[in-house]
Amino acid sequence: MKIILIVPPIYKKEYCSRGSEQTVSILPPMGLAYIAGCLRQQGHFCEILDGLTKPCSLDEVVKKCYHFDLIGITSASTYALRVNQLLNKLKQARVKAPIIVGGPHATILPESCLRNGADIVVLGEGELPMLELVNCLKNNKDITRIGSLAYLKDDKLVKNPRIALIDDLDEIPIPAYDLLPMKNYRTSEARTKKQPSYSLMTSRGCPGVCSFCNKSISGTKVRYFSANRIAEEFFLLRDKYGAEDIAILDDNFLTDHTLVHDVCNILIKNKFKKTWSVEARVDHVNKNVLKHLKEAGCDFIAYGIESGSQRMLDVMRKGITLDKVREIIKITKEVGINIRGYFMMGLPYETLGDMEKTIRFAIELDIEVASFTLFVPLPGTLDYKRAKKTGTFPDPEYFLHGMYPEFNFPDSLLYIPEGITPEELFNKHKTAYNRYYFRPKFLLKSIMSTRSFADIKRYAKGGMNLLINALSRSYNMF
Repeated sequence: MKIILIVPPIYKKEYCSRGSEQTVSILPPMGLAYIAGCLRQQGHFCEILDGLTKPCSLDEVVKKCYHFDLIGITSASTYALRVNQLLNKLKQARVKAPIIVGGPHATILPESCLRNGADIVVLGEGELPMLELVNCLKNNKDITRIGSLAYLKDDKLVKNPRIALIDDLDEIPIPAYDLLPMKNYRTSEARTKKQPSYSLMTSRGCPGVCSFCNKSISGTKVRYFSANRIAEEFFLLRDKYGAEDIAILDDNFLTDHTLVHDVCNILIKNKFKKTWSVEARVDHVNKNVLKHLKEAGCDFIAYGIESGSQRMLDVMRKGITLDKVREIIKITKEVGINIRGYFMMGLPYETLGDMEKTIRFAIELDIEVASFTLFVPLPGTLDYKRAKKTGTFPDPEYFLHGMYPEFNFPDSLLYIPEGITPEELFNKHKTAYNRYYFRPKFLLKSIMSTRSFADIKRYAKGGMNLLINALSRSYNMF
């Protein structure tokens, strides 16, 4: 069968605001690339249309879909409106190919996708159900017994039981990077000093219970690719696609220290000699792991710190302490790995005092990059339920009415915690960046660390982003 897998068109003005176009990451749709790899292995023809890197009109997407036997679309809550618009266009054009929608938003709200024009929704990880679905459609077999599918029958929602997740991830073929416009992807300068910087995954699942996170796709059990498989993708991205840097996207690579050491040993032995970065929880690392990462070329680590208020860390169910954060940041600095800290603002039950603690804590840590995201209530999370009960959440179905893909520098507010005005939240978030990056100590450290023209260019981009943010005077309620 001929299958097209689609990220719907998303335009720069929709995913960038307050200067973020200077530093935003443009990441590959790894889920679609994995599915395409599986389908091709079974003899099917696949094409990936990434509407983020090659934005076009919906009419152009529809015209292209006429030439395929099956249409697959990925959906996240932040751009679900565009998915619905594409679904409506496809139905109006009477495209005959079955339309399948998957991804986190479709998994949480399958009926919404089906009512807007999807024929079938894939629940959770897509490789196995998509492969079985495609083979059944090809051979005109009954699809109603395929696990992890949702559909309408007699105008009622039917959700088939979820199939078991793939335990041995090495069974999944290498992502179909060759179907992606690789030269259009980039990791933010907030995480890498070199381009091109490409992404890969080392694991699926997360044991954390953070209140703002949705585990509907890959569950709570962590499953890993093998060290050899991970290293194979490192070298593939370097040798075939010219990567100067690799960004590991998942945040559980460092939970398995044996795996980490094995990967580092392979990279060192085979002289990878490019930089790379990881994401991690502060309670999953130690000095020995950090030293080995550094030796193998890892030069950036992003920690999910989230808040400088212990009360809010407990509310978020992060399971970490401020003292643990201080300890790991100190050790990471001693090892010599650059640090990016993720912080959040505007969550349910948060006060202006809690946000002030977050800003002061970030300044105390004095790391290379601090990112302050505004809370976005994602369906399927505990904090989405909390947001509907407390504070100001004017439109709980915001995903049906607008696009909201920018978390770091948004110019629209989705949710306001109780006891805080929209103006106070917007200004607190904006000044978090101003107070952190316009400190004399930080500016002097940046100047002293400049080693090349590439550094100057990188700092100029980040500075432009921060300057535009500082000059921002208005916001919108979503």
